[in-house]
Amino acid sequence: KFGIVTQEQRNWFAEELIAANKLRPEKMLIVCLHHSPYSADINHGSSLDMITFLETSFTKTGVRPEIVFSGHVHSYERFLKTYPDGRTTTFIVAGAGGYDELHAVAALDDAQFTNNNSLLNNIELLNYCDDKHGFLKITIERTDNGPQLTGEYFSIAHESVQAPAIDAVFVERFKIEAKRF
Repeated sequence: KFGIVTQEQRNWFAEELIAANKLRPEKMLIVCLHHSPYSADINHGSSLDMITFLETSFTKTGVRPEIVFSGHVHSYERFLKTYPDGRTTTFIVAGAGGYDELHAVAALDDAQFTNNNSLLNNIELLNYCDDKHGFLKITIERTDNGPQLTGEYFSIAHESVQAPAIDAVFVERFKIEAKRF
């Protein structure tokens, strides 16, 4: 239910991180998984198992990606995690594409939800859209400084579903440059 990863999968992932890191800085390191490590929604919340898996792998290999994409949660959320060395990794939840029941983000004053867990330290929710379906458009282009990823999130209002032409509404844009180590 919360994303179980076997030892064989852990070993494979660590090997893939190390191999992918050798291609930097000409390429970006992007991780995609189903269960959302970080989520502020009231249905699933953050997957502590996925956070532990990722952070253990990052520590073991000394390799962290520029961005981690996940779904499972039916909303859009963008987080930024700051590590003790000052570097950051973006975590994206993009799961509002088709399931009819969207998952709301918890209110700050909702006593049922807390971030009182050390695994949730140094993570910041930068933006979200939890009341409309939507989609994420990703482009990667080469720049003089190396690869740059641009994400654009668009929402689609429920009312427009019945219309012949569905209008997507721009919600946000973010940019991430490849990390140079």
